[in-house]
Amino acid sequence: MDYYEYLNFSFWNQTNGSEPEDYDLSSDWCEAGEEEFFIKMFQTCVFCLIFPLGIVGNCLVIATFALYRRLRLRSMTDVFLFHLALADLLLLLTLPLQAVETHMGWIFSVPLCKLMRTCYAINTYSGLLLLACISVDRYMVVARAQEMLRFRSQILTAGKLAAVGVWLVAVLLSLPEILFSGVSGSGNEAYCGMQKSGLVKKVTNGAIIGIFCLSLLTMVTCYTSIARVLWEGHANRRGKQWHRQRTLKLMVALVLIFLVFQLPYTVVLLRKMAGQFCGLVLEYITCTLAFVRCCLNPILYALVGVRFRKDVLRLIHDSGCSCGGHPGPQTSSSTSISASSPAFISAPMSPERSYSSQDTMIKFQFPAVK
Repeated sequence: MDYYEYLNFSFWNQTNGSEPEDYDLSSDWCEAGEEEFFIKMFQTCVFCLIFPLGIVGNCLVIATFALYRRLRLRSMTDVFLFHLALADLLLLLTLPLQAVETHMGWIFSVPLCKLMRTCYAINTYSGLLLLACISVDRYMVVARAQEMLRFRSQILTAGKLAAVGVWLVAVLLSLPEILFSGVSGSGNEAYCGMQKSGLVKKVTNGAIIGIFCLSLLTMVTCYTSIARVLWEGHANRRGKQWHRQRTLKLMVALVLIFLVFQLPYTVVLLRKMAGQFCGLVLEYITCTLAFVRCCLNPILYALVGVRFRKDVLRLIHDSGCSCGGHPGPQTSSSTSISASSPAFISAPMSPERSYSSQDTMIKFQFPAVK
């Protein structure tokens, strides 16, 4: 619900007999003015922080693929990280429009309103689904290492198809925004939002909640399985214990950060579906904080990877900046297991399989500890 939509809704209730006759309407408008000021200041401060950080971080991820890998995605990790950076970047590009709307109302055209709402919806859904895909990919790398090596070309194809499927699902789930978004009100009280109420809004909110729950369940399941494999695989390797501990801590951090920034807004939407409005300030705060994921994802999922760090340093050096230093020599991998993911781990030895001496030397990248 937009701020002006909320004010109009409250005013309609108060002028249609829902409040007692001696109700002081001026005090309510005064309180609403304080809420408006807080919302504008909070949203502006957060957007000013996450917008440049997110744009730079996601552009760096995309630039490394475009300049140094020529968009050749050689693993499922590469595929999902590239599409995640693209989704986060497109989502961040809607922030200036949202900030202007909060301060001045919607002053742009109706087509731009539809474009913003559609871009917001599609990239929100795709970003959540891609986080789930990344967790599945990491589980396959750690727990199904031999299969990943044996069928690397087929798995890479499957990863590309999965990414396409994610975007298609995101577009389908965004159809209500595509069809029913528009501009209501006029002047400073115009706002861009869903023109349908009731069932359509409930379905839209339910879709966001459902995708969040699916992503969270997938992440918890996959990272728990990875933790179990690491714990069992390194039980007799004290020299590698610190690798395991740092990897496990980073996996916990990934899930916690996802929960901290996405769960509050999901709870607000759930209460709205149940007819329990949480208040405009709380809704704006939780919705604004959900955008923080977009500037943290490049750091947590890509830029802490060894190969990505080298590519970024190379990019800084090639751009003429000496602050990045000289990147080390580029190494190429003959496998489809990419070194781009965060955390370094060794392939765990499974009692059910026997590896050759060459296989046991294969290193996999998870959340980087180098």
